[in-house]
Amino acid sequence: MRCESCDVLVDPSHAMCPLCRRSISGNDAAQSIGNRWYPVYKITEEQRANNLYSKWLAFIVLVVISLSVLIDTMGGSDVWWSLYLIPCVLYVWLFIRHTLMSRSHLGAKIVVHLLGLSGMLFWINVVVGTNYWSTGYVIPFLVMTATLLITVICSTRKMRWREFAGYLLTLILLGFIPLLLYTVGMSHVLWTAVGSALYALLTFGGMWLLADKGFRKEMKRRLHF
Repeated sequence: MRCESCDVLVDPSHAMCPLCRRSISGNDAAQSIGNRWYPVYKITEEQRANNLYSKWLAFIVLVVISLSVLIDTMGGSDVWWSLYLIPCVLYVWLFIRHTLMSRSHLGAKIVVHLLGLSGMLFWINVVVGTNYWSTGYVIPFLVMTATLLITVICSTRKMRWREFAGYLLTLILLGFIPLLLYTVGMSHVLWTAVGSALYALLTFGGMWLLADKGFRKEMKRRLHF
């Protein structure tokens, strides 16, 4: 089909021209078959299988959590062990769904697992009721480890600085979370909080000095400088 206004070939499956949004007319399908400007993308069998596996995985997680809560409630135990099991099951679901079954960017996987693991440990810490060992020690070192991991990955190739810019900037901002938690009284260890914030600043400074101009332009664009 041909748009009379734009004089361009349009796929027959479209009722309107994607450029001018006007109704198309004419019968020029023979020309458009050999050169499909706007092909119709079909869902592959692999995508359907992944969607099915994701649904089954979510259902299994829901069943495990429901059964654990039911057994824990009916058992009459003094210790609510299901509260320890639930965050672990959710993290296993996160690991399978967003690592093994996902085609997300490596940087996104690292950030998601950092947040998931930190959330799981903080949940267990709150249930145990002891001092804030998760926010005082574990989470700051997890943030620094994730930042170091992406820094090492970016150092292998210069082009990866721009590829991982958004994720690295996110980790740098997360590096100040332990200091914020210490300020509001949810952490009692100052040196790990300061160390995490300092490492974030050093990482940002090192990136700014060692990366190429394209990376600095990307950072300016993301920070709206």
